[in-house]
Parts: sequence; C-alpha cells; structure tokens
Amino acid sequence: MREFLPEKTVERLSQYRRVLYNYQYLDHAFIFSHNLARILKTNAANVRRDLMLIGVNGDVHKGYEINELITKISDAIDHDEPEKVAFIGIGELGRTVSEYFTRFNSKLVIAATFRFGQNPQPAYDLPCYNISELPHIISKYQIRICVVAVPIEFAKEISAILVHSGVLGILNFSSVYLQLPPHIYVENYDMITKLEKVAYFMKKPGNL
Repeated sequence: MREFLPEKTVERLSQYRRVLYNYQYLDHAFIFSHNLARILKTNAANVRRDLMLIGVNGDVHKGYEINELITKISDAIDHDEPEKVAFIGIGELGRTVSEYFTRFNSKLVIAATFRFGQNPQPAYDLPCYNISELPHIISKYQIRICVVAVPIEFAKEISAILVHSGVLGILNFSSVYLQLPPHIYVENYDMITKLEKVAYFMKKPGNL
C-alpha cells in the first residue's frame, strides 16, 4: 500500500520540481539544499528532510543531481497513469496550468472546462462545455479532480454535483469553504485572504 507523505512535504516537493525544471539542462546540473531553500524562501533543513522522505540523499561536495531529483520527485508525487482534471469557471488560470502540464509532460491532463452561458467558447483549444453538462461529462470521461472557480452563489451546488458525479478531489478557488464528505479531498485556496495579506504587507517599511 502506498505510504502518503505529509501535506506540506507534497506541496514543497511540487515547488522544488518546478524550480528544478529551470536548471535541468545545465552542463553541471547539481544543486545544494541551501540554494533550493533560498529560492523558495524556506530553510535547508526542510529541503533535506523532504528529500530524505522520498529516499534521496545529496552528495556533500556536489549537492543533488537535478535530473535524478526531478525523477525521484515525480515518482513520489505523481500517479502511475495520467489523471484527468476539469476546470469549472475557466479563464487565464486554466490556460496557464494547461501550458505547464503540456510542456513538462505532467501526469495531470485538463480533459474539460465548463462555463456559464448557452454557447460557451472553447478556452484556448481546451474542450469547453456548458455548465449544465457537468454531471454527464464528468462521468463520461471519468474525471476525478476539479478546480472550482465560480461565484459564491453557485459554489455549494456545483460541489454537490461533483461529489455525486464521482469527483474525489477539489481545488476550491471560490471564497466559500466547502463542507464535503470525508472521502473528498478539498484544498481551499482563499484568494480574498491572500489579497488582504498582500495589501497589508506591501505597506511594510522598505516596500514603499
């Protein structure tokens, strides 16, 4: 049975991999834990601990071999088979994510997007459907992960439809905290709090 890593470790491993992609083609493609830590504003002890959890130990003189590290991280956090994702309330965010997944051959594939309106226009070559088709398309393509970015008044109703359609994981960009059955993994991204945090800290001495 697969042993699950701590949530924060999975988050950081994903961040490490995105940074490492930028350096994988260097002639001497090695990186030290303190370099990775500096880029991501964490500490080297966290980096080393995370990498030890996936069975990676660096060379004291060279650090970590970047391509090997990318492979090890991928083995640890990716599924064996591609996992389909749907975006509900698609925009520039969907396009950006899709471009990243395509460029780096991710195991996550955007299979469908949904918009309100009678004749939704395709979103950057991604298949786009009216939101009324949600249950049918989710079931038809066996989509198990959804990103929800819809107005507050629709968030709970749409999340209920997703649960009944077989979705197991939701990234919630609405400002409503979703209360769903325990078998559904929900990651609430509170954009309002993030914006208020940015507004607060931008006035910190030295930023003005």
